[in-house]
Amino acid sequence: MKLPELLRAVSALAETGGTQQQYAALTSAADKLVNMVDWAGGPIDPDGRWLSRLAALQDDLQCRHVQTSDPAIALLNVTLTMLGRAIAQHDADFEAGKAGEDEGEDFS
Repeated sequence: MKLPELLRAVSALAETGGTQQQYAALTSAADKLVNMVDWAGGPIDPDGRWLSRLAALQDDLQCRHVQTSDPAIALLNVTLTMLGRAIAQHDADFEAGKAGEDEGEDFS
């Protein structure tokens, strides 16, 4: 599952609710993306659009969790936090490396 697909699926569950199995499937998909972030050959979210959307969805999930107290929602929310942090760190590292290349620095 790619990031846009994940965010659409999370949005649907945050709006309508879902089963623990659905939340678990999205948690697994988000975890796989966390592990793949470092493979990206360039910035993932240079304009912050995805991270902004991710934060809004996490707010929606928190509202859903308040209504249901479903631990599967909380776990999905934690995994989405890890995904957001991984993307932000990857992009910051990529930009730092790019700046070093521009300045002729050697990071080897």
